Order: sequence, then C-alpha cells, then structure tokens
Amino acid sequence: MAGRILLPLLSVFLPLLVDSSLLAQTPRFRTEVDQVVVYVSVYDEDGHLVSGLGKEEFTLFEDRIEQEITSFAQMDVPSTMGIVVDSSGSMRNKMPKVEEAMNLFLEQNNPENELFLIRFDDDVELEEDFTQEVEDIRDAIGNIVVRGGTALYDSIYLSIEKAGQGNEPRRIVVVFTDGEDKDSYYTHEELLEKVREAEAQIYIVAFLDSELSDKKGFFGVFKSEKSKIEEQINAIADVTGGRAFFPKQVSELNPVFEAIAHDLKNQYRLAYVSSNREKNDEWRRIDVQLESAKKRKLKVRAKRGYYAREDS
Repeated sequence: MAGRILLPLLSVFLPLLVDSSLLAQTPRFRTEVDQVVVYVSVYDEDGHLVSGLGKEEFTLFEDRIEQEITSFAQMDVPSTMGIVVDSSGSMRNKMPKVEEAMNLFLEQNNPENELFLIRFDDDVELEEDFTQEVEDIRDAIGNIVVRGGTALYDSIYLSIEKAGQGNEPRRIVVVFTDGEDKDSYYTHEELLEKVREAEAQIYIVAFLDSELSDKKGFFGVFKSEKSKIEEQINAIADVTGGRAFFPKQVSELNPVFEAIAHDLKNQYRLAYVSSNREKNDEWRRIDVQLESAKKRKLKVRAKRGYYAREDS
C-alpha cells in the first residue's frame, strides 16, 4: 500500500533528484523545432540485425503522407539510458544471474552515455542518478536488496519521466522483471498513454513466473493468463520501437541482454520535418518502409508515432 501512496509524490520529486550540474550543461545535439527523429532497427528472417543499408532504401510516411528524410545515419549515438531492475521477493534466486547479464550489457555501453538505475518492488526508488561511470551502476545493482511486490508499470512510468530529464537526444529504458504487475498506482492504459507521449525506446526482458497458466479458457477461445501478460508487455515496448523478450530459462539472460546492446549500437537514425505544420496535440502515425523488405524477408522496427505538441 505504501507504493500507492508514495508514487504520485515520486513523480513530483524525482526531478529534484537530478544533479544540478547535469541540468546546467548544454545538450550537444540540437535539432530544428519541428524535426522528428526516428530510430530504426532492421532484422532478417532469423532475427539478425541488418546493417549497411542506404538512405535511398527507406521510405517514411506520417499519416500515410510520404515525408522527405532530411538526415540519415547508422551510428551508436550517445544516449540517456535508464536501467530498471525488479527487486521483488521472487528475484532472490535470480539476482546473481541478472547481475551477470547486466554487467555483460554494460560492457558494451557507449562511454558517452549518461546512465541511471531504478529498482522496484512495491515501491520505486532511484538507486543511482545520472552518471557516465559504469562502475557506479554496477555497484548499485550489486547492492540491491530484494523484497516486496511488483510495481512494474510504475517503474516504467517514472523511468520515462527520469529519462526525459537527460541531456542526450536518444532516450532508452531497459527493464528487467520476473513477474506480472501487481502493485502499481498507474494502470496499463495510463502507462501506454505516457509511453506514446515520451521520446524513449523501451526494452523489456520479462522472465515470467513458471506458475503462470498457459491454459486457454472456455475451450481455448480466450487467451491464457500468461499470453495476456505477454501481450500487455509487448504493447508497451512495441509502440516505442523497442522490443520485449521472454526468456524461459535464466541461462538465456546473457544472450538477451547482449542482443539489446547490439541492437542499440546498430540502429538507423532517420529525421524529417513534418509536412503538417499544425500543432493540434493529435497522434500522428509513423510508418517506415524498406524497399527490399519483402524480397529479402526483412522486418523494420521503429516507433509508431508521436503527438504533435506545441513544445515537441
């Protein structure tokens, strides 16, 4: 119950936790006011990332109207990255393997990234504020104490707010959880609305409890409990252009986190100035298409859209 009382206050006071020296810094990347930036990952039919594609192979649409791609690159740009770790009681036996996998992930970190660490049980806490020192994050992960329930939605909601205070133009949130949400103040619908508004890619590694039912109700017509949770988690990551992973064994965590790190290092950065200059607070759908996608059996992953806010 404490989590439900504290979380609205956390969303107010989290900004106060930011190092004032970081806020005083001038961002190193500036874009036109109306420029929309889309980070794109391309995969082959085996799930391997595809690199080396040229600008001419991409076509980008906003609300079905083709847009001119004004900037194109494939590079590991500096990012504001939040690491979000489930510290609920069920994590007790998994934490050593999670720590190992996280360390492998951090070994591939861009040294120019600014990082922060949030942990959650039935409350959400900022364990390490913005830092470029990977060792600070490693030490904080190593000191996590497991206890309590699972406020997954709250942790993602507040990590997005925290990432929004960062200095880097690309914002990423990487979440690890081993269970369904049970203790959040925010609902799944409220979180999805927050995710749509935020400029952050979300990657979720969900090592779901083996006790969750796989059985479909009413003669197989309705989805199983496990399928419903996977669908909810997928929806959160998918709208941002991120990914959700559902490893079945703890031993699969290392390759999953390595895959996320590899993905982030090999994204394409596309930018355009919308042909629709009206700021009407409406949702605008983005579709990125690849000329050779069907022939080469390629899949394109990018954020689904954005809200045309006055300050966007």
